[in-house]
Amino acid sequence: MTPSADEAARAGESVGGDPAAGGDDAAPRDPARAIGDRLAEHRTRRGVKVSQLARQIGVSPSLISQIERGQSRPSVSTLFALAEALDVPVDAFFRNGEAFPASAPRALLPDDAPVRDGQRQDRYAVRRGDRAAIDIQGGVRWERLTPTALDAVEFMELIYASGAESNAALYRHPGYEMVLVLSGRLTIFVGFERYDLEAGDSMAFPSVLPHRYLNPGEETAHAVTTILRDGLPQTAADESRSRRA
Repeated sequence: MTPSADEAARAGESVGGDPAAGGDDAAPRDPARAIGDRLAEHRTRRGVKVSQLARQIGVSPSLISQIERGQSRPSVSTLFALAEALDVPVDAFFRNGEAFPASAPRALLPDDAPVRDGQRQDRYAVRRGDRAAIDIQGGVRWERLTPTALDAVEFMELIYASGAESNAALYRHPGYEMVLVLSGRLTIFVGFERYDLEAGDSMAFPSVLPHRYLNPGEETAHAVTTILRDGLPQTAADESRSRRA
């Protein structure tokens, strides 16, 4: 996909049409503004100008500004592009729970259990109501299933409203992703191939291949995904290629 096509697909990103936000935030904020605040924080920390970031991911500076002001929400493809450009995991933009700086290890240490309302929470478990989450343009919601952001892996529940799609056009990003559909239906396009998945179906593919997700049904779709940010370990990748040969 060329940068111009990618920017055209992202141009329609706007607030609205997303699943209702959940959780018990002490100070509720508009989800779009929460994403924007996180984006501005990471961009400023790295000393990157709006125009530089926009040029790097192939969108207009006005779109970056609109996202930071909470006037637009990024699509899935834009979110991955922002994360890659700023060298942070995609869940660094989630509300509830802070992501570690890129220079610090993000693995949860024994004494690093999250603290809420002055009380230390479960060290390794994440309760449903305590998940960090992000509502994305187009009726898509991600909920993080780990206590904190991890350096090399994303582990999330995907929630797609009826008719929701990750992006209007195919997109790609670094990594290797695995998906298990819990309920509803998901159609996943990988290159020129189409996979219609129902509850219990799963698939895995390199994220560098052009792809996109769509919920073609009337029921909200729930799935669990694991994304290895650096792809498969070399030995596993070699074994995978040998099985396909």
